[in-house]
Parts: sequence; C-alpha cells; structure tokens
Amino acid sequence: MAMWTATSLVVWSAVAAALDIRAPLNLTNAGDLSYYANIELNGKDFRVLVDTGSADLWVAGSVADSIDTGLQGEVKYAVGGVKGPIKMANFRLGTYIVPNQTFMLIEPDDQHPEGQGILGLGPSTGSFITDTLPSPTGSPMLYRYFHQNLTTPNYFTVLLGRDRDPTDDFSGAITIGEVLPEHADILDQPRLEIVRLPQHREDDQHLNILLDVDGLIGPDNLPIRVSSVVPIAEDKSRLTVVLDTGFTLPQVSRNVAEAIYGRFHGAEYVSVAGVGNTYILPCDSEVNVTFRFAGHAYPMHPLDMTMDPSALGLGSVQNSKGELSCVATFQPFSYDRGASPTYDMVLGMAFLRSVYTLFDYGDFIPSSDEKYPPYMQLLSITEPSEAHADFVAIRLGGIDVTPRPLTNSTKTRTDSGDEDEAKSKRTHAAAIGASVAVIGVLLIVAALMVARARRRKLR
Repeated sequence: MAMWTATSLVVWSAVAAALDIRAPLNLTNAGDLSYYANIELNGKDFRVLVDTGSADLWVAGSVADSIDTGLQGEVKYAVGGVKGPIKMANFRLGTYIVPNQTFMLIEPDDQHPEGQGILGLGPSTGSFITDTLPSPTGSPMLYRYFHQNLTTPNYFTVLLGRDRDPTDDFSGAITIGEVLPEHADILDQPRLEIVRLPQHREDDQHLNILLDVDGLIGPDNLPIRVSSVVPIAEDKSRLTVVLDTGFTLPQVSRNVAEAIYGRFHGAEYVSVAGVGNTYILPCDSEVNVTFRFAGHAYPMHPLDMTMDPSALGLGSVQNSKGELSCVATFQPFSYDRGASPTYDMVLGMAFLRSVYTLFDYGDFIPSSDEKYPPYMQLLSITEPSEAHADFVAIRLGGIDVTPRPLTNSTKTRTDSGDEDEAKSKRTHAAAIGASVAVIGVLLIVAALMVARARRRKLR
C-alpha cells in the first residue's frame, strides 16, 4: 500500500495552485450516445463518462501507488452494478487537480473495459462512497475541488455538441468555476432553483428543476397538458424535471411521448431492438418542441427529436407501411420509478444539446461560504430557423418541402402518470460501452439505453 508523506501532499497542493489557471476541457462525443472526458489518476489516463446523475468516480483497471483505504465499495443499479476497493489517488481533469481523491477501482471485464469509468458530478447525497467513507475524505471530486479552492465559484458548466451538425462543429466542453467566453450570457439567465428533497429522501436528490405551467409546447405549437405524479410536489401543474448528462434518451411519460410524436404521419409505438418501447416515425418528419423555464423558451433542435437508426448502430427500421423510420428520442420511461417518484421527466443528452447549462451547487457544498440555494441556469443555443435548415440539409437532402400535416388522430389527454413503463434492462453507458471505435450492439444497448440505471440507494 502506497503512503503519501506530508511533503508529497504539499507538492501536489502547490501544483494544484499553480494550475489554477482554469481552462475548459473538451469532451469526446461518442456519436451522440455518450460524452467522455479524459482524466488522470496518479498520472495514468482513463476515459470516463461525464454523469450529472450520479456522484461517484470509478474506473476499471489499475492505478499505481494508489492508497488503499481498506474499505470496499459497491454501486448498485436497477440491473447490475460495480464493486471494488475504495482507493485514493491524485486526480487531474485538464487543469483541475484534486490531491488524494477517493474512487472505486473495479476489475476490467467485457462490460467494464480497462481504462474506462464514470465521473459522477451529481449531489453528494447520492454518493455510495461517501456512505462508506464520510466527508471530507470520501467526498466526490467536485466537492473536494471547491473545498480546496474557496475563491472558485461553486459551479460547473456543460456544453454538449451534436454529431454531424452541418453548422456547429464542436464535440462538447466542461468548465469548473468559469463559463465559456462565447456563452458568457448564461450568467444573465434566470436562476432556476434546484428542488430539494426532504431529508428522509435526500439520497434520491437529483439536479431537479420545475418546468413552467404549460411549459411543454408540442409540435402543433400548443401546450401539452400535464400533471405531476410526484407526491410531494406543491404545484401539480409544474413538472419536476431532472437534467442528466448520463441519459442518451430523455425519459418522459407515455402520454407526453404520444402528444409529441403520436399525430405524425406514419408514427407508431413499437419495441425497437436494443432500445425498448418508443415511437418510430418517418425520418423526414420534422418534430419541433419547446420547453419553458422561468418564462424563457428553449426550443429543441429537430435533429435531436428523432435519431436515424444508423446512428444507433441498428439496421433499417420500418413502420407497418414499409416506410423507413427514425427512432423517437423522448422515450416513455423504460424503467419503474417506484411508488413514490421524485421527478416527472429526465432530460438527457437529446435535450441538453440545445442548451448551455450551468449547475451551481451553492450551499450543497457544506464547507463553502456560499449561503444561497443551489440552482441552474440555461442558455438556449438553438436558433429555430438555423435548426430547420440543418434538418433540411441532413434529413431532406437539402430540399425544403412543405411538411405533411399532423394526421394521426389521438385522444387529447392529461398526463397523469398513467404510463406504460417498460421493464427493459437499463445499464450504465460506461459500464458496457466499449471503445468508441468499436460501436456494436453491446455499446448501443449500453450507451443508448440510457447508459445507466438510475441509481437508487439500497440500504
């Protein structure tokens, strides 16, 4: 077992201070299925899924000279999980450094390739490592970084790129304590306070915010009628939504998915191999949806509302009429949220590509001098006319044609949570995701199917 001397800690602290000239870190976009960052543990490189829906760091492989705490950790998911010794090593993410960061080391296998892992950026109340090794030693990376950099604002930002976007060519970026200069206007956007759960449910705390009343505008430019199924929600007319970089496909109720996709010509609700139950519809169907938070409109890019099956590593998909179809990305919940859910939607990557997002942890950080509630800020980066032109270029071969009217007749109904929640398996993207260069069925099932089971504390 490696031991760190006081001198070595001083040296690493000095290095951390010297490198506190913060700079954005580029992310790797794996075909719009998942987003990865490169980190170092004691100088060894790992590629990790950036995940705001979990709080722990784990990697598969070995880390030389890491400190063995003598404790075992286990992260359980709805299907499967990972376990291994809890260790400590010097952590680096670009210019961001944390000495003696705790992490879980797991044995590599087919589902957990060597050199890969997950970097959880979610609230520490969801940390399995902190349950075993209390803070501050066992605190997640972000919490320890903010603790050692007291002058750094307690926020991080995420920008996700779009694969094969004809006008905006970038893969993604993450910053800590600063914003991207080209999107500095995010600091002027409304503060969306994170919905805090009562203490007896705090281990289910996610990065939740409230949608406006009539805040989901459908393809017919009319609000989709919704009602929250969260028992503790104070206002049932406002949905509680989670913003989560670990989900490829946003998760919504069956009724919301039907209201978005059900009236398009050729739309059908089917089971897609490797994806689960969702809608399919002809790929030339331009689906336009807008979300509203704090009175601000956030239009979705139509290229993110459906995905070409080829992008998912699948063969052609056809509806019952024989029309080549794309897969709807806003998927009815593919897992059971339990009898007392704490959220109504999970807005994953297909949503987040249309916004630049700032997560401010405020007094989530117990050692911080900041005494304000945690919040988010969203900056819309989708301009509807440009997004339409992108759709025409990619899906319509550059020929702008009059869209077909919404022809399917569906009942107008209020979303009351009466959804068809499929019991399909859900696994973590990095847990099964092999290298990006070898995207096969296994990677699709892992990265696409949400990449990860929504962790629930199993006490």
